Amino acid sequence: MDLPLLRYALEFSDVSLRIEISFIVLSLCLIAFWFFQKLFPNFLFGEDSEFAGYIYNAMGIVYSLVFAFVTVLVWQNYNGVSDAIAKEASTLNNMYRLFSAFPPELEKKGQEAIKVYTKTVIEDEWPLLSKDQFSVKAYQELLKIDSLVIHIQPQNAGQSNAHLQMLRLASEATELRRSRVYNARFALASPAWLGLLSSSLIFLLFSCLFKMRSAKTHLTLILFLGLTIVGVIYFLVLFIHPFLGPMALDPGPLMNLLKLSWTY
Repeated sequence: MDLPLLRYALEFSDVSLRIEISFIVLSLCLIAFWFFQKLFPNFLFGEDSEFAGYIYNAMGIVYSLVFAFVTVLVWQNYNGVSDAIAKEASTLNNMYRLFSAFPPELEKKGQEAIKVYTKTVIEDEWPLLSKDQFSVKAYQELLKIDSLVIHIQPQNAGQSNAHLQMLRLASEATELRRSRVYNARFALASPAWLGLLSSSLIFLLFSCLFKMRSAKTHLTLILFLGLTIVGVIYFLVLFIHPFLGPMALDPGPLMNLLKLSWTY
């Protein structure tokens, strides 16, 4: 499920993104504070502030637990994709090296096919991942490698062992690519984001309903609460999509294969 506003926000730099989120949240804080304190003072808790404080504390605990759970979920998804990319590069490198166990003609053909596939992933597929898409051309290149590996005819025991290893690695490469492509999306769907943002808004609005002697102190506390929520939302937004935003994953492990590992 696409989130166009969130996708637009992730086009900004990390500093601009932090400022943008801070402006939105703090503006809501100020508007809510002015709305209840000036226009509707009858809605303030007043003498019931002590009992309302108990509910407010309970809301804070529930809110923190939910955000902690979601944050761990998003962080694990991001790390999982990062690990899959590194493993995919390692698997391709092992396949590239293992082709040396076969005759020179087959070795050259196999290694060239892996190079072409890797270049296609970097140049064609990687830009598409930020749009939740994949490259058909890259998939076709991978199918060529699979076909080449399947039709290898070993000539001796050493090549037979290498062929078995190659079949296993080809299967792993396919699964790792599928994992990378499948996770090229937002870690949270629209209903989950709606629930988190609405909970944050309710938490902020509730903090504006208390009646304090010093409006300055009350406003300062609300602003600090808002900044805390900004920090949590900022963290979630940074890692919500593994291939989009300031923390987007790059094809560095695959590029290192072409520039370093397969050059020497």
